[in-house]
Amino acid sequence: MNRQRSSVAVPGGAAAVVVILSGWFLLTSAGARLQTLSCWSAVAVFASMMSYFAFRASRRMNADDPRRRFWTALGVTSAIFAVGEWAQLVTALAAPLSMAALTGTGLARTIALATGCIGITVVVLTYPIPHRSSRDRLCYLLDLATVVVAAGTYGLYWTVLTTEGNRAVIADDLVTTLAGPVVAMLTAFAVGRLYLSKVAPFSWSIGILGPFAAVVEALSRAFGPQLVNAGRPGVIFTMTVMSHLLLMIAAWAQDRSTAGRLERRRDKQRLPFSLLPYAALWTTFGLLAVTLVMKGSGLRLWVALGGLGIITGVVVARQLTSFIANSELLQERDALAARLHTMAFTDSLTGLANRAQFLERLDEALCREGVEVGVLLIDLDDFKPVNDTFGHAAGDAVLVLTAARLRAGAGPADVIARLGGDEFAVLMEHVRLDDIAAVADRVVGMLGEPCQLSGGELVRVRASIGVAIASGENRDAAGLLHGADQAMYAAKCAGKGSFRLADLG
Repeated sequence: MNRQRSSVAVPGGAAAVVVILSGWFLLTSAGARLQTLSCWSAVAVFASMMSYFAFRASRRMNADDPRRRFWTALGVTSAIFAVGEWAQLVTALAAPLSMAALTGTGLARTIALATGCIGITVVVLTYPIPHRSSRDRLCYLLDLATVVVAAGTYGLYWTVLTTEGNRAVIADDLVTTLAGPVVAMLTAFAVGRLYLSKVAPFSWSIGILGPFAAVVEALSRAFGPQLVNAGRPGVIFTMTVMSHLLLMIAAWAQDRSTAGRLERRRDKQRLPFSLLPYAALWTTFGLLAVTLVMKGSGLRLWVALGGLGIITGVVVARQLTSFIANSELLQERDALAARLHTMAFTDSLTGLANRAQFLERLDEALCREGVEVGVLLIDLDDFKPVNDTFGHAAGDAVLVLTAARLRAGAGPADVIARLGGDEFAVLMEHVRLDDIAAVADRVVGMLGEPCQLSGGELVRVRASIGVAIASGENRDAAGLLHGADQAMYAAKCAGKGSFRLADLG
């Protein structure tokens, strides 16, 4: 408990220091030299602590965890930042009122920031993201583009807002003018790439602190000379210490998370889609609405309108991609349903209808009034000796050949089914007694022909067939099948290889 309180006291104490320093920086310009030294001393300490917490967080993770490599690399880049901040403090000690000291644009600090940013960008780009299909990758890139465009719109809007009425600033220092939107877009790309991939090495609450701090730092550098010329270097100091405090807190929070207190939240169920692109769209809508309320025309309006137009186009493309994917999924679902239906109602060996489909079709036929329905119930004679003598593969071959002969002997509209084992059935509609008797006689003859096995052996199986016809009011499926079954056994008792007609009374 004491260790936990001690850990919490670190960011709490740092926040208290920032509040005190910010009040001093903003309320008075007295003691400018001491303010400069205090700012860069605090920033150097925060950067060093950020590196410390990032390294400590990485050490708590498994060696094969990609997050460990991410936070180790972040610890290295933070250490580079810290070197630049300590070098900036040396610059401030040498000339506390110089432009480099007041704006944080010392050469060593600038080089360190650039090197560190490049390092972070490389880490983000090389962080492993799960394999995606081409369509998933396209949707992911479109979502990322939405976030990046929204961030660029806000960055450009802020730049126009701060330079509005002074067009010379834009013309004279285009690099400074574009710094805001460029940094915002790069930051959004870095964080959005990981967050939208759903494998971010940080939680959203932690990940949002870093981008926000980067934007604050970028704004302080972009408008530093103007603030110094206006006699407000305290604003630069405040923004700088706040940004570095946020970065330190982000690293501290990750260290606390990997220590176990927040790690349990990793298994929380996540949405199958991300709300971030939609949030980017609606915040840009909000920016346009605020612009119209505050000032109905001007460059800011066109920035907001242009950004909204681009985002809307990207979102439409994203939705069209999803519509196409959903359509293909529906087609796959229908095809799968058809295959499952076929599997459920088809005999896998012979390809004939199975018992379930035969009974379903029989019920449907009997429900049609005025239609005479006939059933042939077929049982193979002497089939068991084939299995016992030549094996089950030979028995299967005989069943397949029997199915082929039944297809040849029955009509194209008749339903032929294997009910199970060596028992088959044929369902006929619009049939008279003479017609069905002729079919039964033909089938008896065809099934009585010898069957040649794969080894060249000839086997003979005959068929006993029971025939029943439902007409008039006697249209009960169970009764019809029972009559056909009785007739089939009568045929077996008569010497096999024959058929008998059922008397349904």
